[in-house]
Amino acid sequence: MATNPHLRIGAAAALALAAALAAHVHPAASQPQGSTCSGGRTLLAATTPSALHVAQTRGRLAAPRPAYDWPVKPFERQHPIRAFLNDPRIGAHGSRAFHFGIDVAEPDGTPVYAVAGGMVYLRPGSVAVKAAPNLVFGYWHVVPAVAEHQIVRRHQLLGHIALGWAHVHFAERRNGVYVNPLRPGGLGPYTDPLPPSVGEISLVHVRGGVEILANAYDTTWPPVPAPWSHEPVAPALVQWRVLRDGVPVGSWRTAADFRSRMIDARLFSTIYAPPTAQNHPTLAGLYCFYLSHAWKPADGSYRIEVAASDTRQNRAVGRLDFTVARGEVQR
Repeated sequence: MATNPHLRIGAAAALALAAALAAHVHPAASQPQGSTCSGGRTLLAATTPSALHVAQTRGRLAAPRPAYDWPVKPFERQHPIRAFLNDPRIGAHGSRAFHFGIDVAEPDGTPVYAVAGGMVYLRPGSVAVKAAPNLVFGYWHVVPAVAEHQIVRRHQLLGHIALGWAHVHFAERRNGVYVNPLRPGGLGPYTDPLPPSVGEISLVHVRGGVEILANAYDTTWPPVPAPWSHEPVAPALVQWRVLRDGVPVGSWRTAADFRSRMIDARLFSTIYAPPTAQNHPTLAGLYCFYLSHAWKPADGSYRIEVAASDTRQNRAVGRLDFTVARGEVQR
């Protein structure tokens, strides 16, 4: 296996990656035991992990030149990331939002550096650097070592990760919109050697038709340390299609596209379905995507395919086979 000179991993981690690649599976992400996307509602049809057929393919996207390197040392080495752009964020009082950056996992007190030079703007718990008129880099959960309106250069110390956070939340905002730092041509060096996962496809009867749900998730490389290890992150792209009697009915449809930018918070409940849950220390979240809110199938033999992809075009496709007779879904 060719070695990426920018991805330096220990011998044990390298062996684990080689084994995972040989088995063509992703290192397992933890999922809450007994949790399903149907949320306890009566299922018309559903996959189980043991019955789910998933085909995985490796992306062939050449690594483009990054626009900037990492906000922690060593700058030219990939670091663990424990949260992706557009991961679900669910408040204790019912608030729903998309995560507006990535969380780079490093110990409390780790120095944080500017990925680009510019003018500093301080807010409680964060440092922002305006690198251009329409470009701002944000660093959250940081105790600042710089002053308001100070001019900093690339790789200058901005501060240190605050006690109790064990990560720096890093965000890139262009023209007022948060964009995905992990997009090709963004943060680097960044590699993603393995595909996401499709863990469940479910059909649930609802008023007006059939609700189609999918549990799809990715995990990160290199591994994130405890207590956030083996927890899911959002795929960059979730798509689905229907085949009737073996023939595709239309093209692939997009359920969620997180590849380039943050999604409007008002769309949260149209993309993530209950019982979606965010990650917590030692407690993995559950990522449930709406594929259709009220599908109305005619009688016939069907297959639903769900594809989950990452920003490097690694892809996993899961499928669910069933029939519809006299308007009723049957397995």
